[in-house]
Amino acid sequence: MSSFRHHFALSVAGADATVLAWWRGMSALAVLNVCIWLAAWHFGAVGGVYGNLHLMLSGVYVLVCAYRSVLPRVDLERLVVVDTRLSSIFLGRAAATVAEICFAIQLGLLVHQLGAHANMPAVQLAAWAIPVFMMVAQGFCWHSVLTLNHITQAVESMLWAAGFAWMAALLGVIAIDTSGWVHSLAMFSILCSVAFVAYVVGVDAPMYWRRYQIERARGRAYMRIDQGARDAWHRRVRSGNWAEWKADALWLTPYFSFGVWVSIAMVYVPGA
Repeated sequence: MSSFRHHFALSVAGADATVLAWWRGMSALAVLNVCIWLAAWHFGAVGGVYGNLHLMLSGVYVLVCAYRSVLPRVDLERLVVVDTRLSSIFLGRAAATVAEICFAIQLGLLVHQLGAHANMPAVQLAAWAIPVFMMVAQGFCWHSVLTLNHITQAVESMLWAAGFAWMAALLGVIAIDTSGWVHSLAMFSILCSVAFVAYVVGVDAPMYWRRYQIERARGRAYMRIDQGARDAWHRRVRSGNWAEWKADALWLTPYFSFGVWVSIAMVYVPGA
């Protein structure tokens, strides 16, 4: 254990104070989130088919987010804070793919639940389009990670935005004909969905578009898929420079905090 800690200490040596503070905060958040999920599991979720599915899917999401919080990375730039084999870009992206599909299914399941309470079978059926958007997005994400082309990362972001926009539309249909907690939860979820779409359209996708333009201007040679897979598995660029992290920390921080809390909170939404 002491050698493991020593290796971690060496890995982050030289990082500036802001990066160290952010990394320590993300690591503490990882421990907190795992404890929150364990409490939900131990003290009892709502139960039933919906509750059990949410608990299982959330468990995967929480665990992977904890792993990625302790060992953060920026995929295309191959940046890592802690330089270990577990920080492999390929390994982290594979874990993230599984976790994000689980979270996407949770979102579809949430709308399905509320649609059941509202007695809207058409909305329940349409809810399964939500995770489809996110699953297709994974393919574009992998393309960007393996080829180093930021344009498909922008497409991935827009597909997530499209999924959340569709979710907001379905929740709007539910909100119109419901009252009480179902109406309130639908309205709150609409606000969260719209805020996410606004962030992607206003901040996230433009960031990747700018990176694409910069790389094009520099004459970036994109990798073949097989080359990119080897590169993503082996290459890591350790960086303790906040200037290189701050843009991605803007989305990584809420992803590993608010996103995780939403995933756990869905465990407690009553089934119909």
